[in-house]
Amino acid sequence: MTTFILASQSQARAALLKAAGYRFRQIPSEIEEPEPAEGTHLERYVMDLASLKAWAVAERYPKAIVIGADTALILGRRIIGKPDSLAGAVRMLGDLCGRTHRISSAACIIVPAGSRNGRRRVIHITDTAHVRLRDWATPRIRAFVNQTRPLAWAGAYAVQDPRSAAIVERIDGDLATVIGLPQEKLDRILKQIDPSAT
Repeated sequence: MTTFILASQSQARAALLKAAGYRFRQIPSEIEEPEPAEGTHLERYVMDLASLKAWAVAERYPKAIVIGADTALILGRRIIGKPDSLAGAVRMLGDLCGRTHRISSAACIIVPAGSRNGRRRVIHITDTAHVRLRDWATPRIRAFVNQTRPLAWAGAYAVQDPRSAAIVERIDGDLATVIGLPQEKLDRILKQIDPSAT
């Protein structure tokens, strides 16, 4: 059976793969993630980071199938990261509430060299979902922030956390994409590569 490696430290991504029945090792890439340059196509930037993570681990494990992944919350033309304080979380959610933002998740799969051409195969997958948060006023946002763990999540909320998910009004797209993996597309590719993976 081929060894799969998830080149990510994300427990949410690992949970998605485990729930889908995959057997894999989790080895973080530990790369420095550069900031996007001005004018960068942000979905492309997410894909580039997924590739960097995958290659960082694939160079150390050339016989394994390596999956690198990255996810970004995008509002307009900017990426929204994790807040740096509770006050920052309140301001961040104030910007997001009552509006729709998009979440782009990308995966880069690096397949070991085959006997035919001796080259590794590289597959890129990306998916985007749209999320609308409830139109809450500042006092309610402040109460929400005090009851959840907003500093741990980009956008100061997380759909996989029951308390935090209360702020989400609607998701258009794959829930797994919002959590951190383009799961539906990834499943199709992995089953083609190795039907014994699950």
